[in-house]
Amino acid sequence: MKAEIPAINNTNFYSYRPASIECVIEAARRQGVPANILLSLASLESGKNGQRVTNTNGSTDIGHFQINTINWNDGKFAGLLEISENDVALRGCYNAELAAWILKSRINESNGQDFWTKVANYHSKTKKYNDIYKAKLMPLAVRWGNWLEKRGEYTVTYR
Repeated sequence: MKAEIPAINNTNFYSYRPASIECVIEAARRQGVPANILLSLASLESGKNGQRVTNTNGSTDIGHFQINTINWNDGKFAGLLEISENDVALRGCYNAELAAWILKSRINESNGQDFWTKVANYHSKTKKYNDIYKAKLMPLAVRWGNWLEKRGEYTVTYR
């Protein structure tokens, strides 16, 4: 079952502000993905609120989770929902929830890949880049998992 793309509403969660650790954890909860993994993606992507990075292929990575513009088709995110790139750039918690949705979509793909390869597909499905990303991601997931478990509030995964 594919998770629904979150639509922007006027709650404080989607306000124009940077993403906090708390909102990344909440985004993970809302989309049903492990919080330690979403926090690890945030650490690896290392984007900033409002940031736009142009890639060599002409696409742009946006915001905290560096969500790539290849996700938009005819002005619609994933071809399904009208979302402005500006909202994704400037609404940090929304950027986090879209990243969680992308992560959930990658994890749910039926492609015969192992869990960590699917998670690293967030960054790239090209084996070379996926392997590099995965090698950085897995130790971060353990660190974030330990941090979360010390607080005793969150479910984590190390599959």
